[in-house]
This record gives sequence, structure tokens and C-alpha cells, in this order.
Amino acid sequence: MTELETRPAALDVTCSRDIQQVDTARWDALLGPRGFYSASPWLRHAQATAVTAPYYFTASQGPELIAALPAYPLAADTPYVFCSPGRVVGAIHQQVTGQSSPWTGELMPALACGGRNPSHTRAGVNGTVPDGLQHEALHAVVAAAEREASSTGLETVSFLYVDEDDTHLRSVLEERQYVSLPGQTAYSLKVPEDGTFTGYLAGLRSRRRTRIRKELQVLAAAGVSYRTQPITEKLIEEVAPLEMELYAKHGTQADAQAFLTVLRSVAANTGDAARITTAHLDGKVIGFVLTFTHGGQIYARQAGFDYEAQGRLPVYFGLVYYELLRVALAEGISHIHYSTGSDTVKLSRGCVPTRQYAYVKSRRPEQTALLSRLAQRCTGDPADTASGSEHADR
Repeated sequence: MTELETRPAALDVTCSRDIQQVDTARWDALLGPRGFYSASPWLRHAQATAVTAPYYFTASQGPELIAALPAYPLAADTPYVFCSPGRVVGAIHQQVTGQSSPWTGELMPALACGGRNPSHTRAGVNGTVPDGLQHEALHAVVAAAEREASSTGLETVSFLYVDEDDTHLRSVLEERQYVSLPGQTAYSLKVPEDGTFTGYLAGLRSRRRTRIRKELQVLAAAGVSYRTQPITEKLIEEVAPLEMELYAKHGTQADAQAFLTVLRSVAANTGDAARITTAHLDGKVIGFVLTFTHGGQIYARQAGFDYEAQGRLPVYFGLVYYELLRVALAEGISHIHYSTGSDTVKLSRGCVPTRQYAYVKSRRPEQTALLSRLAQRCTGDPADTASGSEHADR
């Protein structure tokens, strides 16, 4: 056998514009913890609501899939502002310098890679092959994304919510000369291994345990109950006004019709991954949280509340933390992921932080220079220069 015959097969890099053309079982198998927003249930929804068709990049060696990367072309006026490098870098600039930026808008239009969601930016990678091959395959799909961005006249390629411990992807982006900026902090709750709510409480400080027990007693005495169910049209119409109330409370403008469209798309495209957990009082829905279950983990997506009906009852904590934990315990879930924002509240309920970085690569040297100068000014904890919001893109 010759040296040529023993050499490993070259990587085959492909690009599709339709999730229906992707072998989603093999794609999803590459995605581990925190990978839902790069997995096929979410990709189907994101494609259905995209203005421009997404990209699905893969790198294979022979019959084996090694790496996978979703990417979304976003115009300057994209409604997905938390996946826009123009908006995200602009927010980091404002936080670091105290001044608005005259140049970050020029980072658009852009190719947003790794999932259209301000949560965890992930590329799929086959952990059963050698590290060197994983690295090579990640390089290949990122390079393919850059070529597509360049050929279609996009200004930047971005990976805006890369977890600090995602060393494979981070090293590839740094080798490819992306500028790294401190970004958000995401939060996850580890479900206690003993399978009990008592185990959860045991991990908290004494004062916090006392407060949670009191909150649970108050909710039970008031008669608040909960239900977890698949998304139906009737349920959509019940919970939509509650999300509008949440936005109004925080002074954020929201499009009620757009929210209905989102929920209907989620119901139609994400299959049994999506469920809604509701809080009830006197026969009325007074709160909801939309979640996705994938790979033995739960991802809390968005919520809403009837603030008048709940009064001073701690429905938010009862629903979003304690009831979701009960669901997770019953179903053998390992983690509940709460995305970014509301840092103090999430820490107080036992969530663990994951620092994130925003990576951006511009095709214009002058923009690269400005990004690099901004990166040099970014010091301290990335949470201090957070670029997102508790309100998630759809």
C-alpha cells in the first residue's frame, strides 16, 4: 500500500439553503449541551421565519459528518437585532466608552453564524474523531461561510454568543483573525442528581432556602396551579396577551401580531420539542413560559404574565424556576438553560454563569481596525459589557 493510499480522505464541504435537504439526524448528533438553537427543530422555525434563506454548511470525510454550521444573512434593518453585529457591537461600544458609535452600523449587512438566537452560538462537531480533524472541519465550515458572505456582498461574519468553554470554536475563530469582544453571560441550572427538590434547595444559602419555601407556601395557599402541554391555537391565543404585558411592563414596544406568528411557527416547525408551561389562578391563565426540550435538556425561551391578576404573588419564580425544575426532575432532565440577562435573579435561584464572547470579522480593513481598537478597550468581566437583553429575538 502506497503513502497516497493511506492518506485520509479530503474533507467534502457542502452548502445547502434548505433544511429539508440536510440529514438532520446526523446534523443533530454533532450538537452537545447548549446546542438546541443550532439543532433541526429550531432551524426549521428559523428558516420558516427568515427573510433570506439561511445557509447550512457541513464538512464530511467519506461517509462521516464531522462539522456543521448554520448561518443567517441579516439585512441592516433585521428584526433580529440581538443577532445583528451592528447592534451588538454598538451596545458594547456604548457600555465601554459611554458614547454611541458612528461606525458600528456599517458592520451590516452580515452573516450571523451558529444559530439565530441570543443565547449559545454553536457549531456542531463530531467528538468521536481526533481533535485535529475536528479542528480542520471547523475551519472548513467557517471558511465556507466567509466565502459565501464575501460573494454576496455582506460586510461581516459574526459569532456573537460563543461560550467561554467552547475551546474548539474559539480557537478556530481566533486563528481566522476574528476580533473577540466580551459579550453576554448565559445561565443554566443544573438539575440535582439526587432527583429531588430538596436536593436543589440544599445547594442554596440558608436565607434563600427559607425565602423559596415561603414563596412556595404563598403560591400554594393562593391556589396557584401549573400545567405543561403542547402548543395549540387555543393556548397561543390565551398566552399572547401575557407576553405583551411583559413587554409593556419593561417599556418595550412589541408587535402582537408578530408574536402570534412566531408562536404558530414554533408550533408548526419544532415538533414535540416545544411546550408551554402555564400558571393558573381561579381558572385563569396568569403566566406562561415557552420551553424546548432537546438532548435531555430544557431551554426556557420566553414568558409573559397577567400582572393585575397575580398581584403580589411570586408567580414568576414559581413558574419559571420551581415548576420548570419539577418538570425537569420528573423527566430526568440534566440542565435548564435560561439564556442571558436578569443576572442577579438567575444567580439567586442557583443558576451557574457561562461567560460568552462576540466574534466579528469584517471584510473592510478600516472596520477591522475599529473593532480591534474597541477590543483593546474592553477589560474586566465580560458581563460588565453585556450586549444583549432579557428580551430574546424570535
